[in-house]
Formats: sequence, structure tokens, C-alpha cells
Amino acid sequence: MISLRALVTLEVDGVVYVTGEVLELPEGQEARAAQLQSYGYADEAPAEPVKKTRRKTTPAS
Repeated sequence: MISLRALVTLEVDGVVYVTGEVLELPEGQEARAAQLQSYGYADEAPAEPVKKTRRKTTPAS
């Protein structure tokens, strides 16, 4: 699968994606993905979100 993040609201294969939503194209559609990116309609989807580490704070004495 090719994952892209929609930069605008767009319709792909009958499905409407809003800005920021991740859309997936099947393998073999690299040219289509490149075209969506070149027109500014989509960008590479970010990798899995990185969890922020939480630090324990010591109470001020």
C-alpha cells in the first residue's frame, strides 16, 4: 500500500478525503501517487506517530 496524506479535500476512487486524512493506494499506483503529490493534492503520509515520553517532575522543595 502507498500511504498519502491529503493536503486538500479530494475524491479518489469514489471516496472523499478531507485535509489531513490518510489515503491508501494499492501497490502499482506509484505514478498516480506521484501525480497527486506533484499537483499539491497529497503528501507522503507520516510514519507511525511517535509517542512522547513523559518525564516525572520532582516537586520543588
